[in-house]
Amino acid sequence: MKATRTDLVVLLAVLATFAVANVWLARRGAREVTGLELFPNASTFNGGPSGLRGLYFFWRELGFEVRIWRRKESNLPDRAAMFVVATPFLPGYSLTAADTRHLLRWVRAGHTLLILGGEENLARVAADALRLGEEERGRVLPAVPSGLMTGIKGLSLSQDRWAHPKVPFVAHAGDQRGPALISRPVGKGQIIALADAGALSNGHIEEADNVILAANLISLAGGPVYFDEYHHGYRHRTTLVSLLFRPPALWVTLQVLFALVLFVHAASRRFGRPVPLGVAPRYRASTEYVVALASMYQRGQARGAVLQRLAQSFRREVARALGLPADASPERLAQAAAQRSGAEAAEVRNLLRVCEEQVASGSRPKEGLLLWAGCELERLRRQVLGIER
Repeated sequence: MKATRTDLVVLLAVLATFAVANVWLARRGAREVTGLELFPNASTFNGGPSGLRGLYFFWRELGFEVRIWRRKESNLPDRAAMFVVATPFLPGYSLTAADTRHLLRWVRAGHTLLILGGEENLARVAADALRLGEEERGRVLPAVPSGLMTGIKGLSLSQDRWAHPKVPFVAHAGDQRGPALISRPVGKGQIIALADAGALSNGHIEEADNVILAANLISLAGGPVYFDEYHHGYRHRTTLVSLLFRPPALWVTLQVLFALVLFVHAASRRFGRPVPLGVAPRYRASTEYVVALASMYQRGQARGAVLQRLAQSFRREVARALGLPADASPERLAQAAAQRSGAEAAEVRNLLRVCEEQVASGSRPKEGLLLWAGCELERLRRQVLGIER
């Protein structure tokens, strides 16, 4: 009773938690709920601190053509002037070496690649590597007067810096730790790389002159701008699993998973004490089964059923040994037993007839008659089968 009461209290507490959480999420609204990030994701669909939704709509408000790209880099359109690849990606969706080769081939054809942050393969495209620093943000000054630095007095950036590339580049902003914003020509196109992945994100685009940098970047595009969403999980053919683990459905999915775990925990309780390790299992002897069955018949006063079982077992075993069908008549069974073992045919026939009459009458035979019939059936069975005592 105590366990049942505890389960009820836990269930009510979980239901109350779900109700409070849903009311709280509903009051905050869908836009604020998306800001509750389990992990950073620099996607234009992400309204949280690490997302680029603000940058996407800012460029659209400036009158530029901004689009979403949900396919592999090998299919990038020629009409795109700039392709934006921003990290961090969704876990498990990183760029491969083949993706970076397709990006470089596309840039050489006369396009611009904008890199925000960099994981391993992406950093090799921008420079040599990305040297990570502290998350604490500071003011970074322009390094050279250029189109990207027009109107900028300082940028709010983290301490991430590019390692010095082995190819010619222009450092537009940086400090003694290294360059933070670089550009370099690649064929007919160019690569612009910002080491701080979050500088133009929703959480930091309004700091210092970061928004002016965003405006300068789009002014250099000279055509349609495409945001990479393929590596943020928003692919051309989206699976049901990816939709369930993406806001706002993510919060419902987490509640369902929590309820499922709670159900499995409640339903997986053992029915008794745990068996200690190293103790050999106890095997029951056949005599225990016989004693238990006899005790059950005795408590139920089922002497008629016992007599019927004894007679049926005798007829079945003796008939099989004599080569007769199981439903052979008592007369035929008695004659065959007499011919084979020398047993008195009348004795066998009378014993089987007594058993059948007692069972057919439906009355409960006396205990003495049951014991006598059991002993006689066993004696005749041994005699017919030739079993020594």
